[in-house]
Formats: sequence, C-alpha cells, structure tokens
Amino acid sequence: MRQALEVLKRYWGYDAFRPGQDDAVRAVLAGRETLVLFPTGGGKSLCFQVPALVLPGTTLVVSPLVALMHDQVDALIRAGIPATYVNSSLSRREIEQRLVNARNGMYKLLYVAPERLESSQFQQDAPNMGISLVAVDEAHCISEWGHEFRPPYRRIRTALDPVLPGARWMALTATATPEVRKDILDSLGFKNPVVVSKGFGRPNLKWWVLPASNKDERLLSMVRKAPGSGLIYAGTRKGCADIARRVSDAGIPCVPYHAGLESAERKRIQEDWVAGRIPVVAATNAFGMGIDKPDCRWVIHYELPGSLEAYYQEAGRAGRDGNPAFPTLLTRPSDVETARRRISNGYPDRTRLQLVYDTTCDALHLAVGSEPEEAGWLDAADVAKRAGIPVPQVETAWRSLQTHGLLAVESPDEDRVGIRFVPDLDGMRDWIARQKSERKRDFVDRLFRLVGPDSTKETVWMGEQVLLEDLAITRNALIKGLRVLEQDRLLTCSTTHGRWAVRPTSARLRKLPLTKEDVERHRNRLLEKLELMQGYVDTPGCRTAYIRRYFGETEVPDRCGFCDRCLAVSGATGLDATRIGEVEALLRKPHTLVALETATGIGREGLKPVLELLVREGRVLLVKGSYRAAKA
Repeated sequence: MRQALEVLKRYWGYDAFRPGQDDAVRAVLAGRETLVLFPTGGGKSLCFQVPALVLPGTTLVVSPLVALMHDQVDALIRAGIPATYVNSSLSRREIEQRLVNARNGMYKLLYVAPERLESSQFQQDAPNMGISLVAVDEAHCISEWGHEFRPPYRRIRTALDPVLPGARWMALTATATPEVRKDILDSLGFKNPVVVSKGFGRPNLKWWVLPASNKDERLLSMVRKAPGSGLIYAGTRKGCADIARRVSDAGIPCVPYHAGLESAERKRIQEDWVAGRIPVVAATNAFGMGIDKPDCRWVIHYELPGSLEAYYQEAGRAGRDGNPAFPTLLTRPSDVETARRRISNGYPDRTRLQLVYDTTCDALHLAVGSEPEEAGWLDAADVAKRAGIPVPQVETAWRSLQTHGLLAVESPDEDRVGIRFVPDLDGMRDWIARQKSERKRDFVDRLFRLVGPDSTKETVWMGEQVLLEDLAITRNALIKGLRVLEQDRLLTCSTTHGRWAVRPTSARLRKLPLTKEDVERHRNRLLEKLELMQGYVDTPGCRTAYIRRYFGETEVPDRCGFCDRCLAVSGATGLDATRIGEVEALLRKPHTLVALETATGIGREGLKPVLELLVREGRVLLVKGSYRAAKA
C-alpha cells in the first residue's frame, strides 16, 4: 500500500484514502476479485485508477458512455497519466492507431465500451496489450434488475476470459440492490470476491419530499431561496425548456439540457455549470453519469423518477464536497398514476415490437436473412413516420429490442460527423499539393490525416468533439469549413445529430422469437420499481433509512434526524430543506434567536424546533444565548 499512497499523493494530492477506498485498492493489489459499492460521489474511480498506476501494464476500463469516457480520460491526461479511449466517436484509422499504441505499452488506462470487446480486432489485439486489471465501471448495467441494463455487459467475462486469462477483475457501482449485486457477481463469475461497501447513507444530504399542488409556484419559491448552484430534473425536453424559461424570467439564469441539443452545446452547458458560470440547469436524465461538481448544493426533481436507483443517482449529484445539500422531490397525487400509465403504454406489445423491428430493418435496407455489416444511423422520427406510430414508442421499442438481444442500439449521447472525400487517394494528394490558400490547404490536410485514406472510399464517422479538439477549432469554424469544401465538391459530409446507431444482432428475422411473457417481463419490473419509488414518497418513516434498506443495508438507524419526516416528528414543520440549510449556513457565525428571526424571516415557532434538533444532533452549540455551528 505504500506505493499506492505515493501514487495517490503524487497524482491527486491526497495524503490518505477515504474510508473504503483503501480496502478496495488493497484487495485489487492482492489479486482478489473485488466488487466496490460506493454511493454517488464516494470516489469509486480512484479504486481502479490508483491500482492502474501501481500494477504493471495497462488497466482496461469498461465504460458505458462516450461522454463518460471522454471526461475521465481528459481528467487523467490533465493529471499527467497516460490514458485513452476507443469508441465509436473515432475513425477506424484512429482506433487502429490507439490499439497499436496500447500494444506498445503507451497507456496505463484504456477505456472501451462493452460492445467493442467482442470485435475481432479487439480480440486479436487484447492478448498483446499487457492488460493486468479489468475494471467494469457502472456495473449495474450488467443486471436485468438494474435501471440501466445493457445486454453486452452480461457478456464481458465471456468475451475477455479467453484472451486475458491472467487479468485481475473488479466491478464498481453506486446503485446496486441485493438482486443487482447478486446478478453482477454471477454474471462476472466472481467466486470468492471481496465486497467493499461504504453503505448508501449520505449524511450531508437532507432528503425531502414536498407535496405541491402547484409545482411551478413551489419550484420558483425554492429556487429563489436556494443557496449556491443546483439542478432541476424534468422528464421531457419540453419540460426542461419550459422550466428554464420560467426560472430565467424570475431573474435566475437557467438553461435547458437534453439529448436534443447538439453535443458541443451540451458540453458547453456542462462546463459552464461545473465552472459556476451558469448557476442552474434544467435537465432530463441525459445530464447523467460522470458529471462531477463538488459544490452543487441542491437538486430538485420536478417529476417523479421511475425508480429509486435513478432518483438516488441523480439526487446524489448534490453535496459531493461533503457539505450540507438538499435533494428535493416535488409531488402531487396524480404523479404515480401518470408514471404508471407512461410505463404501461410506453412498452410495446409483440405486434408493435415486430412492426418497429421490420420498419427498422427496412430503413437499413436489410432483407429477411441478410446479415448487417455495421450499424446504421437512423432518425427515430423517420422510422416513426414509416411505421405510423409516435416517436417515443420507436425509441422505447428499440431499447426493448436491445434488452431482448435482438438489436444493438446506441443513443446519440455525442454527435458524429461523417466525411467522404470525392477524389481518390492520389487525387487528394494532388489537390493538397496544388492548393494556393495556405489556410485552406492546412485545414484539408489535417482533416484528411484525421479521417484517413479510407475516407476516399466510404464515409468515415468521427465524434464531433474529437474533430474540434484535434483540429483546434470552434464548431462554427468546422461547419463553415465543411460547407465550403462541399461547395467545392471536394467532399460530402453528414451528421448523426438526433440519430441512433442501430444494428440487428443477427440476420434479419421474419418473426421475432418473443413470447407474451418475454415482452411483459421488463415492463412489469419497471412497474415494480415504480411501486417502490412510491413507497419512498409515502413512507411515514425516515427517508434516509428507506433508501439504505432498499439498497440492502440491514443495520440502519430508524431516524437520520434531518429528512423532512424526521423533522416533522421533531416539530420542525412548515420549512423546506433549503430553508433549514439556510439556518445552518448562517450559524457559521454566532446568532441570537432574534438575529436569526431577522436574517431568515422565519418565525420563532418555526425556528425553535430546528435549532433544538441541530443542538441535539451536535451540529450547533448554544453558548451564552447565541447559536453557532459546532464546526465553524
């Protein structure tokens, strides 16, 4: 462990591991199969990043999202750690080059999506990469019981064992119920694993459920009083746009974030929010994994999430610095029925699945019995128009068909640009040599080197963000440059904006091999999860205890002392979480009861039970008639 501590200090500046991190690192270095169960913000990444720098060779990190890979690799490179990713945002030539680099030992960490592990190229290269550790991140994606099930995750061990027989293994997640935990261990074939769990309690989070007949009024009231920056989660793109407009009209800068925005715009919003240039973002669940802003003080859910896992993960983006933070769920009686109806209506029956499957294959120009060569980029709106059904049902059907292993789909978490040069290879070299404009010649030369010579024979797809970074230009400059070259008839280009990568997993079938029970099983699981989410809303007991027990903890105190249920028992009624946080924040300096009344505008009858609770919990001291924080 001495070397691990030296690495921790050198690259991250910490003198010691957080509780649990040391156990996980020690287990991995000892060669034990390890499952890490840490709450959101608990520091899971260090549990494999530190061993990666201690162990010889390369650590292979299996990660589910392009954007998540980009963010983690960027952070590692800034810290001086050689790392890269291989995913669909890169050209084939760039992928080949990075795999060559990996074989030559140039990286300590290599991030890949689970789908790539089964490719013939990766299978051929993997034994020569010196991979000593496989880390399966976001491992709840393995489980059919999980809230983000990804079928390729279940085949990870099968794909890698033959080519990496001596590698160490670990899996990490922040959201695993006992069923999911068992499923992860079984799927990865862990025989006698070390399971490191920090529990799912987040003492600094003040869980709150707030009934609101008028959610808009309540939301604006809370945001006006809320300290610092925060997030508002809504269920739809339109909902995000409406909330952002209302909050901005109230004088608080707020922008919407959803999958319908171009990837460069999403990246800009994320960076501005993390840097504090935008205080509030109204987002769908597209604002997801890998976003780390330690000082997010509050998260408000405007609509009821479909599962407690999703809620815990999203709400857990508050308070990652360990200071008090306030996740709040706005509810009204109709929410549960609305969510139940959305699930019941949103998951197609066998007839609808067959229709979407057939229409999708038609859009990909696949006849019955034809093998797909590669994924096609499809617009859900185009497929919906062909099938005569709403767009959300197409997207839901695609996900359902993926769950059943019939389609491989990738939602558009990052825009890609497809480029094909018109001249052949010799023609391109001649064009570049003859070009008189130095600026134009330099742009084309760099672009051609990026997409490679295959771009003279076929369309080569690359992530928009990768192009912008490698060309060192703005998005507007890229678009303008590509348009000029299109007008010159030098190339053709297209974009995947709003499109999904879709590929049947086998030759096109005439009839889907699904029973009624197959189709209904996943929908029924979602309805079960919704019932448990409703249980969280309706529980008369401590909300922290409900969450911890849901995730399988057994020795849980009956009261946390600071959720809305516990405060109601204490008599501190009528205040929401952000107001109580305001009181606690003020007490960094001593205040008398009268001074607190003046500063907060809260009456004495509302303040006294809160102060009594804070004193009882040891958070606040009463000294000579003044209240002050125990740790000022």
